[in-house]
Amino acid sequence: MSSAWALPGREVFAFLGLGSNVGDRLTHLQAGIDHLHAARGILVDAVSSVYETVPVGGPAQGDFLNMAARVATTRSPRGLLRACHRAEQARHRTRTVRWGPRTLDIDILLYDERRIATSRLQVPHPRLTERPFALVPLIEVAPGASLPDGRSLVRALAARAPIDDVVMIGRQVVVP
Repeated sequence: MSSAWALPGREVFAFLGLGSNVGDRLTHLQAGIDHLHAARGILVDAVSSVYETVPVGGPAQGDFLNMAARVATTRSPRGLLRACHRAEQARHRTRTVRWGPRTLDIDILLYDERRIATSRLQVPHPRLTERPFALVPLIEVAPGASLPDGRSLVRALAARAPIDDVVMIGRQVVVP
């Protein structure tokens, strides 16, 4: 059985990246957290600050609000992905343009200490170490976290170009 389908057999931590650049971005982020927290087998236990960032790739579009969340879960990686997609759908997410504007985007950045590679799910997120908009909030909720290969997230961020385009804003999303 693929590790993406296997239940963890215990509660594990996963780290999610959330982003929005359409409509009331902060409301979309909060609704995503609320939706996940209400889902069976998922407990949102920490959230980062909210950061405003410029879009990377894709068509011309508005700036994003990004954040990270730490969740305790008994769901399989695939089950957690389904819950993320349901939260996106609840905010009317459409997937018509790759890297296009979106009401809510939720990615599984890390799941326990697993490395997962399927056609629908790759963990750690394949571009995590290239994206300060994901690394900065992730390090805030998981300052000592490492990638499955042992590399420190802080070192991955330090190896990046300047992160001036990741700006913390004063508003917060709250854990339900």
